[in-house]
Amino acid sequence: MPTIAPSPTPGVLGNLSETANSVFLGFPSFAVKILLAVVSIFLCALVVRLGRMAIRRLISRRGGGAQGQTDTLRSMITSVFEYTMYFVCITVILSIFGVNVSSLMAVAGVGGIALGFGAQTFVKDVISGIFLLLEGSIVVGDVVEINGLSGEVEAIAIRTTKVRSPKGNQYVIPNGDIRTVVNMTRAYQKAVVDVRCPYEESVDRLVSILRDEMEKCWSEIDGLSEPPDVLGVISFDVDAMIVRVLSSCAIKENWRIERELRRRIKERFDREGIRMPHVDKLPKA
Repeated sequence: MPTIAPSPTPGVLGNLSETANSVFLGFPSFAVKILLAVVSIFLCALVVRLGRMAIRRLISRRGGGAQGQTDTLRSMITSVFEYTMYFVCITVILSIFGVNVSSLMAVAGVGGIALGFGAQTFVKDVISGIFLLLEGSIVVGDVVEINGLSGEVEAIAIRTTKVRSPKGNQYVIPNGDIRTVVNMTRAYQKAVVDVRCPYEESVDRLVSILRDEMEKCWSEIDGLSEPPDVLGVISFDVDAMIVRVLSSCAIKENWRIERELRRRIKERFDREGIRMPHVDKLPKA
């Protein structure tokens, strides 16, 4: 007669059932939360991208200002919109994982004083950014010097200002740290060329030749607002007199005009037989 194996006790079956339920029912619940969080992040990124496009179109249609002011306004509004969407996304994700956002906000309110001390720098940057926008002291596209850093303004956000240097370096400057601003793109600029002239030549002859050449430059070089002015000798070096040439020119054209003036002065001196001072290299022993 075959032997019948004893059946498991009800207690063992109950434990196995509870374990199975915790594994097969608990895991999907957590997985759903992860999935919802990922979807929330994706939707936030999509809304931010669409919002940027909408802001760009709305600001472009608005018009009524210079291109730099339009770019600055777009940059600032986009920055505020992005920070708002990031805050909403974080709040939604916390709610998905069961965090009571209302209670969290209440706790944040109780600890607001302590948080305020830590957020002083952030608040200062934001307030300074708002004043930069309202005052219009700098706009996107301006060539500026901020706290000793020179370059072209690429973006003015709610918290930082980005400046691109002539060498391609990008400076990210907190708005609250902006103390001194030199704006080199308002109304007009100055092209300044210091010419090293030999002591052997007469000052009157040098100035006369330079003024004659500058009159020709006035009619031949685009971007000049007035004939370049030969100021005369401004200083003396060990091996040369320094004669300064100065002229008003169009915004952002000063570097190009300075290069062209130097080229023309060198060619004119060559035609006049004037040898510009230079240091001869001594032969090696």
